[in-house]
Amino acid sequence: MKYFVGVDIGATWIRIAVATEHGKIIDRIKGRTPQRGNPSILSSVIINLIRKMLIRNNIRRVESIGIGSIGPLDLTKGVITNPPNISMENIPISKPLYEEFNVPVYLVNDCTAGVLGEKIFGAGKNIDNLFYLTLSSGIGGGAIVDGKLLFGKDGNAPEIGHIVVDLKGKLKCGCGGYGHWEAYAGGKNIPKYAKLLIKEKFGICIFKKSKLYNMVKGDTDKITTEMIFSAAKENDELAKLIVDELGRINTIGVATIINVFDPELITIGGAIALNNPELILKPILENIRKYVINRIPKIEITPLGDDIVLYGALAIAMNPHYIPSKFRRFE
Repeated sequence: MKYFVGVDIGATWIRIAVATEHGKIIDRIKGRTPQRGNPSILSSVIINLIRKMLIRNNIRRVESIGIGSIGPLDLTKGVITNPPNISMENIPISKPLYEEFNVPVYLVNDCTAGVLGEKIFGAGKNIDNLFYLTLSSGIGGGAIVDGKLLFGKDGNAPEIGHIVVDLKGKLKCGCGGYGHWEAYAGGKNIPKYAKLLIKEKFGICIFKKSKLYNMVKGDTDKITTEMIFSAAKENDELAKLIVDELGRINTIGVATIINVFDPELITIGGAIALNNPELILKPILENIRKYVINRIPKIEITPLGDDIVLYGALAIAMNPHYIPSKFRRFE
């Protein structure tokens, strides 16, 4: 039996699985992502977790290791360069694992892994034009175009969360740019957008009558993304108005995906979408025709759920031919 390891590196958690050559996950393990310290600590944590998992399953060797990681990445060097949510830079990933386990190690962006996971194990089987969109703390995407996994010159394509959806650029993105999709509809930034909407569009009177007002005792700085969606599910007028505005922004973003990549299928994942599927999907499906020129593809929540990047990492390990040779230095 051949075994493969998949690694999902997130800003908070590292999730690892070992699977058979048929894609059956036989064990999984997770640990906290180090937030600071020597950059080599991250690869040390991953190595220790993999070792622990293999020992308890009596697996002496794996064929390869696939990794889907937060970025930005330098794929030629196998490092995470400057992640916005971790206080470390130039974090080595591929080389330490390659030297420790003496097997090929393949590193890609988490959403790039996700879209391949969707094609190999999820809703994208037998589909050559596929896009995976994640709506979570941030917004990201992965694309397969004409059967080829899209990487770009540095391996960081497509950064769909950083398309401009507001020409006035009232909100600043975590990357430093203005008017980006992520600055408005990324989970970390939704409260800022809600505060802006209350101030400039909906008014303090509606706020004072809302459930949100009671939840935060009138302090807009205390509004959270979870509060907004929770109140919307309880038919709070203000929360529903905010969610409607988020729906408009998301629809514009998805329309851009359709117009630029012309996919047959778009799957959506990430904590915001998975926890609020109807509130996220319905406005997109209802309004997408207003913004697109290309034929509208099927748009759905990913059936792989929280595991999509993990399955994607396994798909990368098993199908390295999808990766350009210049990004396969550790094999």
